[in-house]
Amino acid sequence: MKMLQLVTILLTLSGVLAPYDLGVNYPDNLICAVRGFSVSIPCSYYYYSYPTSNPSIQVIQKLWCSMNSNTDVCMNPPHVYNSSSITTSDFEYAGDDKSNCTLLIHNVQFSYSGEYRFRFITTDVPSGRFTGKPGPTLQVADLKVSLIRLSGIGTLKQGDSLNLTCDVNCTQSSSQFVWSKNNERLNTSGRVLHFPAVTVRDSGNYTCTWKTNRASGSETISLLVEGENHQPNWIIAVVTSGVIFIILVLLGAAICNRRRKPDAPEDNSRNAGEQTQVKQLPLPNEEVPQQGEVTYATVCAKDNNLNNGRVHTEQKKEDISVIYSTVTIK
Repeated sequence: MKMLQLVTILLTLSGVLAPYDLGVNYPDNLICAVRGFSVSIPCSYYYYSYPTSNPSIQVIQKLWCSMNSNTDVCMNPPHVYNSSSITTSDFEYAGDDKSNCTLLIHNVQFSYSGEYRFRFITTDVPSGRFTGKPGPTLQVADLKVSLIRLSGIGTLKQGDSLNLTCDVNCTQSSSQFVWSKNNERLNTSGRVLHFPAVTVRDSGNYTCTWKTNRASGSETISLLVEGENHQPNWIIAVVTSGVIFIILVLLGAAICNRRRKPDAPEDNSRNAGEQTQVKQLPLPNEEVPQQGEVTYATVCAKDNNLNNGRVHTEQKKEDISVIYSTVTIK
């Protein structure tokens, strides 16, 4: 028995048999992600002591670091995640204190590319510390949807042939492409969506969604197919604007003309008779003026049945009133 204990001590001191078994596993060496979307870096870890597991040992700190900014084994800052420092960032710890150490990255950017490592520290220090290396490498790329014309030039017209192509510049092979039109999934797969002869009904918004077991991303492109009598939108807009402008000009001119038109003058001839000068004939029993004398008479005739201001000099009816006024100059 003493000999067995001595051998155990010697093996422990030599490193052949460690008092703790610590480790980190990464199932993927390379992970692809689309810029602007999320990605997860799966990870698992374990720790136990020999010869029997000690339940009193617990994990007290968890760290994730990017080797773009951290040059050691993730012992010292900077860290993209530190369980001892609660901060809000694009890096989220999605694991636990037992065995899961998955890292979730939101809004992935090109600067996030590179190798990542996980490190954990237990209550049994200094032996209960471990960093998993090398870690997985994150590759960030853009998702692009391209329209490739196979026939026809200029504006898309009915009968033209084309391809919609979905590209991700990433080397991960386990990926899937899903196409949808106006948010409705199409019964097709693959990175190329082929149109042998487009029609007006093919117009719409086409979305390519790229998926893996770690990440996903999507990109949308609009497709507009013109019919035979279809007019471009800019022509319709110009014509409509011109018609509205002409209507406004005519309406404004009519309003201004109405405001400037003077009121019709009142016809005063209906309220007053016209005056005419006639030479007075001598009345019966009236003294005839001598030679050299000038006599003027004014006859004011008021006709109750005057029409349109006309003056009748002849007496037609008995209802005409005649007023005589005589002026004699000697």
